[in-house]
Amino acid sequence: MASRRTFTLSSRGFWAITLAFLAIEATILSLAYRRHTDQRQLAEQVALVRESTTVVWQMAANADIVTAAHFPDSPDIADPRHTWLNSVMQGLRVGGQVHTLNNTITQLVPVGTDDARQTLTDAIVHWGSFLQLDAHAPGSGAAYNELRTLGPTLASLGTQLAEQRDEAGRTVMTLIAIAIGTCVAAFITAGTLLMNQMRRFERSGRMMRSMMNQIGAGVCILGSTNKIADANRAACRMLGRPRRDLRGRRLDEILEYNDGVLTGLRPDGMPLAIERIPGTIEGEKGPLRIVTLLDVTARHLTAECLQHLANHDALTGLPNRGFLEGHFKRELARCKQEGLILGVAALDLDGFKPVNDTYGHAVGDEILVQIAQRLSAALRISDLMARTGGDEFVGIFPDVGNRDSLTFLGERLLGIFNQPFEANGHTITLGGSIGLAIAPDDGTDQDSLLRAADAAMYRAKRNGKRRRHLSAITGPGHVA
Repeated sequence: MASRRTFTLSSRGFWAITLAFLAIEATILSLAYRRHTDQRQLAEQVALVRESTTVVWQMAANADIVTAAHFPDSPDIADPRHTWLNSVMQGLRVGGQVHTLNNTITQLVPVGTDDARQTLTDAIVHWGSFLQLDAHAPGSGAAYNELRTLGPTLASLGTQLAEQRDEAGRTVMTLIAIAIGTCVAAFITAGTLLMNQMRRFERSGRMMRSMMNQIGAGVCILGSTNKIADANRAACRMLGRPRRDLRGRRLDEILEYNDGVLTGLRPDGMPLAIERIPGTIEGEKGPLRIVTLLDVTARHLTAECLQHLANHDALTGLPNRGFLEGHFKRELARCKQEGLILGVAALDLDGFKPVNDTYGHAVGDEILVQIAQRLSAALRISDLMARTGGDEFVGIFPDVGNRDSLTFLGERLLGIFNQPFEANGHTITLGGSIGLAIAPDDGTDQDSLLRAADAAMYRAKRNGKRRRHLSAITGPGHVA
C-alpha cells in the first residue's frame, strides 16, 4: 500500500506563491482598467461622431447651407455649425477638448485603429471639399453632394468606433471575470496551503511538547521579550505553577537573581533555587530561544546552611568572632569614609559560672539562648551583636551620632537583665557589665577600639558584679 505523503511548503515558498498570485491579479486589473479607459474614450468618440452625423444630415436634408448670402449685412460671419464640425474633425484626428451639442467639454483622444483613421481621413477630405466648394459657389450642387457623401462616411466611422467600444467592453468583462476567478483560485490555494501548514505546525508542536515533557529538567521557550511562551511539565512542577500562569511572564518576575541563581518561594511557601542555562533550538520558523532550569534548592540550602554555621554561633545563632572581624572592618571603613561615629560595646555576664556549676550546662545554655534573643530584640536594624566567648558579647553600632546616644544604647542593652530568666523550671537572675567605646575618639582600628571597650567593661566589673554598670572611654587608654 502506497504511503500517504503530505505536501509541505516553506514560509518562503508560501509567500512566493502569494506574491505570484498578487502580481497576476495586479496585471489583470491593470489591463481591465486600461481597456475600461479605452471603452470610455471610444464612447465619447462615438457620441461626438453621431452628433456630427446628425448635424451633417440636417444640413444636407434641408439644403440649409448658410453662406455669406444669408448674411448680407455681415458677409464675413461663418456658419457656427462649420466651426463646430471643424473642431470635432480636428479632435478626432489629433485629440483635444471639444464642446458637445449639450455645451459640455469632452477630452478626445485621436482615433486609434487603421480602419477608423482611414474612414476619418475620407470624412475630412469630403468636409474639406465641401468647405472649398461652398466658399467658391455657395449653395452649389457640387457642395451639396460632398455634404451628402460626408453623412454616410461619418455614420460608417461611428459604426467602427461603436464596434471597438463594444469589443473593449467585452474585454473588460472578460478580464474582470478572469480577475475574480484568479482571486478565488488564490484564496483556495492560499487557504489550502495555510491549512496544511497549520496542521504541520500543530503536529510539530505536539511532538515538541511531548519531547519537552519527557525531559526531567525544566524547559521554557522564551518569546522576543524574554516572556515565557511555553513550559514543560518539569518546569511547571519546579516553579509550582500551571502552564497558563507561566505564559506571558518573565522568570525574573517570579524569582529573583542572587549570585547567578534564581531564588524565591513557591506558591506553597517552600524555598526555591534554580540555575538558568540559556540556549537555542531550531523551530519551524527559525531558532527558538529556550532556557533550561535546574533545581538546586537542596544544594543552595546546604550552602547557605554551611555559610550560616561558619559565620554564626551554633548555640545562640548570633554572629561569631569570624563574622565579627569582617563586619567590624567594613563598618569602620564606611564610617571613616562617610565621617560617621562608630560605637563599640563589650558585654560580659556577671555570675554566670555559678549557674553552670549549680544548675548544669543545659540550664546555662538555655539562659545564653534567651540572652541572645533579648539582645537581638534591643538592637537597631543596623546594629550587630556577636558572641565572642562563653559569656562574652561584642556589639557594633554604626552611626550612633554622639556619646549620649551610645550611652542610651548601652543602658537599653543592660535593660535585658531587669527580668529574671526561666530555664528548666528554675528562675535565675543575672546581671551584666558593659563597656563602650567610640571611633575615632577612642581608637581608629579594630584592636584599639576593642581594647578600649574591654577596659571600660572591666572597670564596670570592678565597680560591682551582678549589677548593671555603664562605663565609657573618654580617651585612648583612659576609663571614665
